[in-house]
Amino acid sequence: MRAHNLYLKNSQVYNDNGDPIPGVLEAKAVLKIQSEPVHRLRHGELEDIVSHHIEVTLTLTAQNAELKYFIIDEITKGKTPVLPMLIGEMYDKENDAYERVKLTNIRLVPEELTLFEAKAEGSDKGQYEVRGKTNEQPEFLKRFPDYEE
Repeated sequence: MRAHNLYLKNSQVYNDNGDPIPGVLEAKAVLKIQSEPVHRLRHGELEDIVSHHIEVTLTLTAQNAELKYFIIDEITKGKTPVLPMLIGEMYDKENDAYERVKLTNIRLVPEELTLFEAKAEGSDKGQYEVRGKTNEQPEFLKRFPDYEE
């Protein structure tokens, strides 16, 4: 399974109404691709993509935990928490440019949720990670400019 990473700073999660849910520091999106070998007469063995999904990891703070309360409300109602939309940006220091990406319908995996973890060693802040998956294509709201030599 191949993976392509996208590290997002200044990430923001939105609810169904389009209102921001505060508390996200950063996110990491990884496009996972499943492929199988296919034999062609003239070209030999090629790989066909069978499936793909994007794994999203959100880093949250313990102090600003509105998203945590949203997740707990959904789980206690017997529902799988679904984040309707996440917008994050990736910054390129060399070219002083950034891209903005929107990920939609992120299903959180209830078995992998750790909502009450806080580290209290030295300068560690109370942070925890939430993981989810989406099968929808990311929408790039703003792209990096084309590289010119």
